[in-house]
Amino acid sequence: MNSLLKDYIKLYNEMKNNNTNCIPLCAAETYISEFVKQPLNSEFEGKYYFFESNKIEELKSLVTSACNQLFHSKYANAESLSGINCFTVCAMSLLSSGEKVLLSTPEQGGHASMPIILDTLNISYDPIPYDFEKYQVDYINLNKMCETGDYSFIIFCQSDLINVPDLSQIHIPSNMGIIYDATQTLGLIGGKCIPNPLEYSNVVLLGGTHKTLPAVACGLIMTNTDIYIEKLSANITPNFLRDIQPNHIACLLLSLIEQIEYGEPYQGTTIQLANLLGQKLEQRGFKIAKIDKNIYTKTHQLFLLMERKDADFFYNQALNYNISLNKKHKLLFHNDGIRLGTQHIARFNWHEQDIENLANLLFQIKNNGSFENINNIRKQLIQKKIPHFTYNEIIVIIRCSKQ
Repeated sequence: MNSLLKDYIKLYNEMKNNNTNCIPLCAAETYISEFVKQPLNSEFEGKYYFFESNKIEELKSLVTSACNQLFHSKYANAESLSGINCFTVCAMSLLSSGEKVLLSTPEQGGHASMPIILDTLNISYDPIPYDFEKYQVDYINLNKMCETGDYSFIIFCQSDLINVPDLSQIHIPSNMGIIYDATQTLGLIGGKCIPNPLEYSNVVLLGGTHKTLPAVACGLIMTNTDIYIEKLSANITPNFLRDIQPNHIACLLLSLIEQIEYGEPYQGTTIQLANLLGQKLEQRGFKIAKIDKNIYTKTHQLFLLMERKDADFFYNQALNYNISLNKKHKLLFHNDGIRLGTQHIARFNWHEQDIENLANLLFQIKNNGSFENINNIRKQLIQKKIPHFTYNEIIVIIRCSKQ
């Protein structure tokens, strides 16, 4: 056997074992069901758009219909490869060199790539005014900046967020728009857990599709504004994208169908578990960010606020016990902390006792508990990793139809 193949098999088995035994609390990943993954190895794989254009157009039309059902969008494009890729092609389609925008900066949770992309496109930007104590946009000062007429777009692009922008409080002139990167919250929007930005005028909603929207890596761009539809339709393909990934688009379609059926209970469970975990951790002495007296988050994310040395220790210990999470060093976390996400464990439909066990596990790790205690709790939780909120029975039907 080729040595490279041996190395790959070894790596694959290690990855499989790691996934099986992981406690997934990273806000940037999610559980993708077997139902959704089916097209990865299907007749859609490896097809070149220009030779199969009729069938690919039918597939894209189905995605548009699913997005209309879930997000009430008139236009949908799923040709881009990721959240960053779809933001880039959107910016290239809608913005011109020399324009000026308002941007969620990295210190307030904005994605670190966005300033780099805008700099590359010669788009200047000012920070969106932000209240770091309330974890929300400073709407009074934002509206004052919008009144100046200096900006063409507001770009919301938070990767770290426990609160979401309230577009009803933003007053923009008719010639100004909003690009709303919901990579972290697309599923929550589709599940009606947070407001849909497409209910407002001059909005482009976009994002990656592998966080709260549980699909494989893909990018999704949606809008109801005719002038944006015209520009996006004219530019994305073939100017910026050509060889698209039909199998990924088909996976996204199945994820959208899955969310139409199961999204509301699943996404509701995601936010419920996040707040329950916040409560249990605070009871154990963790300092947890809050947006109100009894509300830790309106999303899937929790912020654990720590000194840097404590955050470093906690993060490294968690990795040693195969618990995935994110370490953060930015003002939004009062300089240092840990970001947790519950979108993955929500697919297991864990209940209060499971979250109690999870809080105990994190407490033991924070306080350097014994290996035996930590491992016993881990084993209990791993046994509860049973997928919910999906079409398990449809897998057999699709497989049989291929025979």
